[in-house]
Parts: sequence; C-alpha cells; structure tokens
Amino acid sequence: MIKLEYRTILYLSLRSKICSFLTCFALISNCGWSEVLATNIGYYTDGGEKVSIECSLMGAGALRYPPKARKYKYVGEVIVAFSIGPDGKVVDPHIVDAEPPGIFERSALKYVRSWRYQPPVHDGENIQVDDVAVRIAFQPGR
Repeated sequence: MIKLEYRTILYLSLRSKICSFLTCFALISNCGWSEVLATNIGYYTDGGEKVSIECSLMGAGALRYPPKARKYKYVGEVIVAFSIGPDGKVVDPHIVDAEPPGIFERSALKYVRSWRYQPPVHDGENIQVDDVAVRIAFQPGR
C-alpha cells in the first residue's frame, strides 16, 4: 500500500512538472523558438572586469531524439553550459541539469557540439567566451 501511494505522489509530481514545462514551452514558442536559440549571452573577463558578449548561432546539426525516449514518448529538457572558442566552435560542453535524468544528456551534448557560432569579438579581437548556457527541449512530436 505504501509503494502505491509513493508511486501516485511521484506520478502527480512528474505530471505537474511536465505541465509546467509544456506551458513554458508554449509561451516560448509564441515568442519564436528560433530567436531563443539564435542568440546566447556569454562572458569574457577583460582586465578583471566581466563583460557580457552576445553570441550568434550560425549553424547546428540535427537534434537526435533517443529511440527509447521516442518509443515511450518521454518529454524532457536539458541545460547545457559551455564556452565558445575564438573560432566559433563550442568548447567543453557539460550538463548542468536534466529532467528526467539519464535520458537526453548524450543527445543534447552531441547536438551542442555540432553548433557553430559567429566568432565572438571584443575590441576588434576574436576571444573565447565562457559561461554560455542553453536549455534544450525534447518532445516526441517535434
């Protein structure tokens, strides 16, 4: 009986998180999802001062939806943080958070590694930009 109650609570909690996520996703979609991914803010330290640099995404590979997740129609999101090198390539991507954990991380990392940005520039020089983070949503029908 206790296990059944725990599963029910877990199910309701997960259902609530998914509903919240879908609501946020719908709002973002109305604003233009491509705009959310097209520009990211990163940071560059110039003489001890942290400067925010706008980075423009120029190209990306395909987002692969894991077959097992597609089969069971899992919905989720992954937050990936990384740096952008002076050549515009993604450097050192790593997972910050994933919901649900253990399902979409590998696909998200592979996807982010395929991204190419316009090389970040500060004072006329190409620089490396750090602390860029993106949220990648996974939905089976997308």
